[in-house]
Amino acid sequence: MEQKKAEKIDHEEYKEIYGAALCISSFKHLILSPESAMNLQASLQATIDIPRVPSLNGLIGRCSQPFEKQLTETDVNSKQCRLSINKVDAENAVMPLLKEEEDVEKGIRVKVYDANGKEYPMTFKLWAHKLHVLKEGWIEFCTDHALLAHQDFLKLWVFRNHHTQDLCFFITSRRLQEFQPIKKRRLNA
Repeated sequence: MEQKKAEKIDHEEYKEIYGAALCISSFKHLILSPESAMNLQASLQATIDIPRVPSLNGLIGRCSQPFEKQLTETDVNSKQCRLSINKVDAENAVMPLLKEEEDVEKGIRVKVYDANGKEYPMTFKLWAHKLHVLKEGWIEFCTDHALLAHQDFLKLWVFRNHHTQDLCFFITSRRLQEFQPIKKRRLNA
């Protein structure tokens, strides 16, 4: 009796997988209306925590899950002029969205948007083969938002502009009354 039940579940699961595969394979021949394409994109993006900013509606294409960063002294130092992004966050959020021809060591021109939709041109770059940074427009962003080391925490999303396919960042900040750096624990894989 148990074996028949297991076979039935496997058969039902197989039918579901086969049906989904058939549906997906038919998409390559399907031409969607612009309205249907936007609805499909909205449905797909509903599974990701995507920034909700009216001025960015329709611009956000492929998008990473957000990550957080507590600002350090060097992030807000006007002589440093850069926001450092740790290796794990860069590998998980940025690298999967890069195009083959984009070279992080040479630098990639990006657009960074704040919570109001204001655009800041910057460069995403790998410094000294180990430190990922946003630079060139970062100090203007810091100044405009009066960001402070250790008190301000950033939430960053990385996405492709739906129309131009340019790499973009969206950054929000929140201030806590914490004045000490919070150490991230490294997880052993």
